[in-house]
Amino acid sequence: MADIPANDDQEEIAIPPQLISPAALFTAGLMLVAYFSGQTFNKSAVITLGFTAAIVSFAFSHYVPAFKFGRAHAFYLYTYHWLLSFALIFILPTLSYFLYLWVMFMYLAEFLYQAKGMVLSATALLTTMLVGSLYQENGLSKATLIHIAMEFAIIISVNLVMTRLAFGNRKKRAEMQEKIVHAEFEHGRLVALINSMSDGVIATDQNGKIINYNAAALDLLDTNATLTEQQLTDHLQVYDDKDEPVSIMDVAHTTNFLQRRTDLSMSFGEHDKVALDISISRIARSTLLAKQQGYMFLLRDITLQKSLDEERDLFISEVSHELRTPLTIAEGEMSMAVMLTEKPQVEIAQVKESVEKAHDQVVFLEDIVNDLSALSRAQRDDKSMEIETFSVKDVLTELNETYGPQAQKKGLFLNVTIAPSIPELTTSRLYFKEILQNFITNAIKYTDKGGVTVAGQAVDKEHVIISVTDTGAGIAKSEQAKVYQKFWRSEDPYTRSTGGTGLGLFITAKLAQRLGGELHLESKLKEGSTFSLVLPSKAVKDVDKSNVAKNEVAHLFD
Repeated sequence: MADIPANDDQEEIAIPPQLISPAALFTAGLMLVAYFSGQTFNKSAVITLGFTAAIVSFAFSHYVPAFKFGRAHAFYLYTYHWLLSFALIFILPTLSYFLYLWVMFMYLAEFLYQAKGMVLSATALLTTMLVGSLYQENGLSKATLIHIAMEFAIIISVNLVMTRLAFGNRKKRAEMQEKIVHAEFEHGRLVALINSMSDGVIATDQNGKIINYNAAALDLLDTNATLTEQQLTDHLQVYDDKDEPVSIMDVAHTTNFLQRRTDLSMSFGEHDKVALDISISRIARSTLLAKQQGYMFLLRDITLQKSLDEERDLFISEVSHELRTPLTIAEGEMSMAVMLTEKPQVEIAQVKESVEKAHDQVVFLEDIVNDLSALSRAQRDDKSMEIETFSVKDVLTELNETYGPQAQKKGLFLNVTIAPSIPELTTSRLYFKEILQNFITNAIKYTDKGGVTVAGQAVDKEHVIISVTDTGAGIAKSEQAKVYQKFWRSEDPYTRSTGGTGLGLFITAKLAQRLGGELHLESKLKEGSTFSLVLPSKAVKDVDKSNVAKNEVAHLFD
């Protein structure tokens, strides 16, 4: 017989390959019965009993680990076919009930190698029947050939019935197995997709018992516990925008198909609150079925988004207020000036006073617009930031020339002191100038007596420090940590009486952060304040431009 190639599906059922050796032992047993009952063709005890012993020994060798090797089923099945063929030709009567022993091996051949195994086994059977009849009857008569054909047909039929009963339709089983594998693959892909989502996903039954969930849901609920078979309400307690508790399952039960809530939040401790965007959908075997199977919850943390929305609303409110006040004053003063010019006797001094007040308000509006422009630059990425090498002395001299007259107008001095050893800077000249400009204008604004001193010197070979010291109102210790917050204004009555958007120092902090700098503040009430900027001489080498805007401003300061 030719060697039979192995089939990949042979592990479908584990039992049939294990029957190869028992089938051979059964054959050996029948041979002994036939010999002692005088039914064998060959009457030699040596040949019959020796051959039977050989079959038994070979059958037991299948269970010895040392004799096991790759494709053992093929080797043993191949060998047993040859042994049975030899027995039917030389020892047992060929055309007898002993032929039906072949059914066992044909069955195993078809199980392991499908149609090819059956064809090869049937070919071996037919060859054995022809050669055995020719050897034992010294020829092939017509009656013998008819007998061979009938026996062959019966054995093939019995084998077909056995295999169909045992294994059913192989093609349909293979197709079903392929569908199962495909379904498992798609299920695995779906699970991987859900687990890769940044939003939390939780599936429950109709009563709120958790069926499935992803890793993001565990992160959102701040737990590592196994949630399966637990009640969702034990882990997800939510509150509405009035801080009233809301049962998430009560919300789910009101869902006809899909419901979304963005007004809910959950709390961790007394002060840690997470705003949620919760989408709830029904789970049903079919969208056409009315019977409820469960719910799917999609949970998204929108705390940052809500914070940004609130900040945006606050920004619009603050800016609208700051713009409205000077516009109203300027419009009133200009109206007053127009009315004064319409009088028969125009009083130039009063008109001039109204125009000057209107001008002051327009200048204040210009300051607000400049702050907003600087804020926009501070909050965008650094791709457009222009880097250049410049002299610190030149920048401080420009600022002295610009703001010196403003200080003198208030009766203040503005002194600039620059150490000869201070190196040139390679960074954004615009941002550096804006930082110092904010320090100087604030110092002048909040100082009534004395003046402002600007000093610059080298800290070491790689850093410089620029400090702005005033003799103004000072800042209370309790408020010093808040000065860099957006829209923050001191509670001090004097400070409150001075105009401003509350954006200046926030912008300064952002710009310093972009340059890789640090800000320091020293202040005492009624004595004054010192704001200092410590900056690398080559700041851009120390700054990660892609991430700097995402860091918290507070991380920069002492």
